[in-house]
Formats: sequence, structure tokens, C-alpha cells
Amino acid sequence: MGYGFSSLHPLPSFLYYLGAIILIMTFYHPIFLLAGLLILIATNFIQDRGKKIKSYRKFYIFMAMIIIFMNPIISSRGETVLFYIFDRVITLESLVYGICTAISLISIMVLFLSYNMIITEDKFMYLFSDMLPKTSFLIMMTMGFIPLLKRRITEINTVQELKGGEEYGNKFKEKLIERMKVLNILLIWSLEESIIRARSMRARGYGAVQKRSFYFNYRMDKLDIFTLLFIIFAVFTLMFSWNRGIIHYEIYPKVSSVNLEFKTILFFILYILYLGIPIIIEGMDKLKWHK
Repeated sequence: MGYGFSSLHPLPSFLYYLGAIILIMTFYHPIFLLAGLLILIATNFIQDRGKKIKSYRKFYIFMAMIIIFMNPIISSRGETVLFYIFDRVITLESLVYGICTAISLISIMVLFLSYNMIITEDKFMYLFSDMLPKTSFLIMMTMGFIPLLKRRITEINTVQELKGGEEYGNKFKEKLIERMKVLNILLIWSLEESIIRARSMRARGYGAVQKRSFYFNYRMDKLDIFTLLFIIFAVFTLMFSWNRGIIHYEIYPKVSSVNLEFKTILFFILYILYLGIPIIIEGMDKLKWHK
């Protein structure tokens, strides 16, 4: 059934990622956002030694730089003027908002790397196939479609290189023709496999019965129940505190100072504990098995 956080029941695992997305998109507080990003990066390093995040790091840095530099140019909101670029006002508030937006977006992308490792296809179908059988199956296939196409393009390019079909000329037309050949192969391959999959599903009686059976029979133990209750409590408490202004931070119209009051520190610890649930469970399992 897995090890560490992957051994958790699908329900608390899925709700953890859902709650993390809500908190990351809501808490536009630089300290909260930065701490959350560091915890999510640490989570990915624990789960797969950072293999996936290392492969995407250039893309993440590039996207963050684009957002940070473009937001002050596009938006001139804010009272604190830093300087002018071609008669365009660059304000501190728009720069801080761009930084917070970049950290929030990168955090969600890093979170989805962990999600793809933990919430497998079988877990997703286990959660939603009873309520939304067709929709859940469509979502599951859609989520796996892009990485599947990416792997197939790599395989096709490798075969083309081995057979000498990737010797591009300097002309744009020649490069375009070669790329169209790769796209044609990819589409034919995908269509053939979709036909095979549809026939296989029909032969196995998919959709013929009302109640679907599962290969894995997930059962909730004490750790699953405790984690589920903590997720509900943490998300509700943090969202309520933010709505009531207990955790207060404003960017517009003027950047407010970062005041770490006692109440803010308490909710910051709760925020850290929530995002660190995978790290805590992984650590508990390692201590358990290394005794």
C-alpha cells in the first residue's frame, strides 16, 4: 500500500492537497508564502530525492522572473514610487505583489509534483468513481495525457535520430516539415491506443454494472482519522483567522510592515504544521522502521 505519506488513505491525502492549494492562493503574506514553498520543496526531495523538481527548476525560475518583472510594468498601482521606466511608474507595491504571485504559482506547481506521486489513478477513481464515474475517469485520463504525450515525443525523437530522420536543415520550412512528421506519428499512435483501450474496457465490462469493484480496498486507521481531523481543523482555523483579519497583511494601496505578533506566530506554526504533514508522516515511518 505504500510507505510514508503515500500509505495514507486517499481521502485525507486528497483533502491535504486541496487545502494546501486554498491556503497558498489565499495567504498573500511573504513569510507564509516563502516558508510554504521551502516546505513543499523539502517534501518533494523526501518523496523522490528532488528528481522531478530538478528537471523543472529552469522553467520555474524563468516563469518567476517573468512574473516579477512584468507585474510592475503592467500594473502601476501603489503609493510607494521606486523609479520610472520609459515614463512608466514602478511601485514597491506592484513589485511585492509580483513576488508574492510568483512564489504562490511556483508553490502550486511544486505541490502538483507531489500530488502526481501520491494520488495515483486508482486512488482518484476510488474517491470519485461512485459519485462521478464518467467525469472522474475523464479527469484521470486528461491529467495523465500531457506527461504521456511528452514521453512519446521523446521516444519518437529518439527513433528519428537513430534512423537519421532528425538531420534538420537551416531552413525553417525543413524544420517545420520534420516536426509535422513527428506530430503525425504521435497522433496516429495515440488514436490507435485509444481504440485498443476502448475495446479492452468494453471487453472487461466497464460501465456494465452499477457498483464498481476496486483492486485496492482502502481502510482508514487511527493515523488516517487523526490526519483527516487535523486537516479540517487547520484549514477552517486558518481561513477563519485570515477572514477575520487576525493574520493581517496588505499590499495595496501601500505595503504594510511585517509584524510577527503572538497570534500571527501561532497561526504561522499551524500553517507550517499543515503543509508539513507529509514530512511529519514520512519522519514517523522512518523512525518506526529504523528502530
